[in-house]
Amino acid sequence: MALADDSLQDPWSLVRLAMGSLAGESWRLKQALAEPQQAWTLRQLPRGSTWWDQYKQTQTFDEFKLALPFRPNTMTAVQVVLVGDEEDLQQRLHLEKILRHVEEFIGLRVEFLTDRPQLRLSAAGLRKSADDVEQVGGHFVLAFLQGILDPRSVCTLALTSVDLYPPQMYDFVTGMVDVTDRVGLYSTARYFKYQDSSATSQTQEEQASLVEEPQDAPSEDQVSATDSRTNSTVIQEVSKSSAEEETQMKLKLSVTFVKVLVRETLKLCGAKECTLLSCLMNPLPETENSGLQPEVVNLLPLSLCCICLRKLHWLNQSDLLDRYGKLPPVLSGWFWEETRWLWMRQKQVGMPTSVCLSNPKPLESKFKIGRD
Repeated sequence: MALADDSLQDPWSLVRLAMGSLAGESWRLKQALAEPQQAWTLRQLPRGSTWWDQYKQTQTFDEFKLALPFRPNTMTAVQVVLVGDEEDLQQRLHLEKILRHVEEFIGLRVEFLTDRPQLRLSAAGLRKSADDVEQVGGHFVLAFLQGILDPRSVCTLALTSVDLYPPQMYDFVTGMVDVTDRVGLYSTARYFKYQDSSATSQTQEEQASLVEEPQDAPSEDQVSATDSRTNSTVIQEVSKSSAEEETQMKLKLSVTFVKVLVRETLKLCGAKECTLLSCLMNPLPETENSGLQPEVVNLLPLSLCCICLRKLHWLNQSDLLDRYGKLPPVLSGWFWEETRWLWMRQKQVGMPTSVCLSNPKPLESKFKIGRD
């Protein structure tokens, strides 16, 4: 009895239990998930909780197979719909790069849904929020999407720059989903909004502090000679600064939405949150203003633990070793830490592409290239 109790409190035994049996699976799947203790890290155990409690909150691989709403490898693609002003979304997000990241990460084709009727936002319950932001009813938009989605698709992801409100209780939401039809609607309106307002007020205070009376007032001739030059310089600096801020914000929002769309795609396919290992499917971190800052998803890594990788393999029926090799060229621009992890994982599982990490000239050492 004591031995059984000890095994229930050993987190790595519970990880293997949640991952499911690998008996009868291909050697490539076994190799991709081998030695989890070297590749993945345990989450910090919440105060007053046990590892057995965390295991019970984690969806196991066997539970995921029962929850998957379709047979593996039978659906066509993940479809993306833009709702509202498409040009505004293009200005806010690097859409093509986001979809490329999502496609490579989940191993399923991602495509835009074309030849569809357009939704008039005025017919979707247009209103103003408590903080005077223009909103539409997310439930109205979902009802419209249910009439145009392709039931053969893995899921449908709708993106909009307009703020959303639900049927009741809350003043706004950042997204709404219909699990039955596997369709989700996600808005960019509230991301980094709280941070922007605080940063804007700080910037205004800094600018106000610069407007002070000089100790020695200049003469009228000096003022007239420098006015035009000073004004043009200030305008150029302000425009350059605002352009840089917009570029940085577009990048931050794009990186955030890669994680949001990957998480939501897996959830629409039946995956639930993971509480044993550090993973993109972990519960969202709680912060002081987490209710006002949906961008806390950035605190999670763009990587899946061995339990969720097993689920992804069942979903898309792809080779996980090939996935280790294909992801770094795509992720390296925006997700450097995750790219380094993939390189180290290639080395751990003995992939041929990892030889260069330990020996920069492997062929020369074996075949003596360039030697007599």
